[in-house]
Amino acid sequence: MLKVENLDKTLSNKNNTFRLHNISFTLPKGYICGLVGENGSGKSSLIKCIAGLYQPDNGNIFIQDMPFYKGEAKNKDMLGIVLDTSFYNQNFDLIQIGRFYGSLYGAFDFKQYLRYLSLFHIDSKKKFKHLSKGMKTKVQISFALSHNAKLFLFDEPENGLDKNSREELVKICTELVSDGEKSVLLSSHITEDLDRIADYIGYMQNGNMLFFLPKDALCSKFRIIKGEYYKCHNIPKEKIVYMEKGKYITSAMVIDGNKYSSDKTLEVYKPCIAEFMYYFVKGGNENAKNIAKNFINISS
Repeated sequence: MLKVENLDKTLSNKNNTFRLHNISFTLPKGYICGLVGENGSGKSSLIKCIAGLYQPDNGNIFIQDMPFYKGEAKNKDMLGIVLDTSFYNQNFDLIQIGRFYGSLYGAFDFKQYLRYLSLFHIDSKKKFKHLSKGMKTKVQISFALSHNAKLFLFDEPENGLDKNSREELVKICTELVSDGEKSVLLSSHITEDLDRIADYIGYMQNGNMLFFLPKDALCSKFRIIKGEYYKCHNIPKEKIVYMEKGKYITSAMVIDGNKYSSDKTLEVYKPCIAEFMYYFVKGGNENAKNIAKNFINISS
């Protein structure tokens, strides 16, 4: 469905320069990828490159084996996009948004758009600028689901959504990929939802894609180990992502840590996504890069 090859993009403003560096990954049809990383790691910039809002300096993007910029109009029809900041005219009401922006897509279904607005309990006669952030996100989701898209790019769609709306979004994502023909790339800081629905995890750091692996394969390469300090301290340093010494208990995330499961004085378990991110961030950028380079096959 989506293939990114050696993508580079430099973004500059008055204060700093940021670069996406040599990003490559493949997301097959019928799968959900959770894109995670600290704020400023490059998640939104990558999504905007894939959406065609930024043109890469180098590299290629393929959607269903077609180079994006050789079939840009057709490829954009296949993209259902939800961004953290919407591009809709703030003075349009939601009917105007459907009519105007829907005319830019070959397969836009206005009635379906209205049905999704109704599902989210949004008055279609309201002006976009009068909506809350969460409701604006729901409008974007409603539009993205209404023009027969095949690849959905969701950038922090859960921002501003209440728990019930988040559950609706989780359900929508799983239903989208159920036919095996659609895929979802979902950037989110709410990692517990990704633990539930993501098939792949892409972990970004400072503009680099450190890991892109099936979620189960990624988490299986690591273990959280908790126990007395002297026992954790005996783990080879090159295997430790990060160790945190507490007053009574020391915890560490380690590579290939399952062999310690036989020691009944230690608590050993697979990390969730939030724990995976926590230990990598605490361990520092250089340590994370070295582990990715030396121990993990980052191509799916």
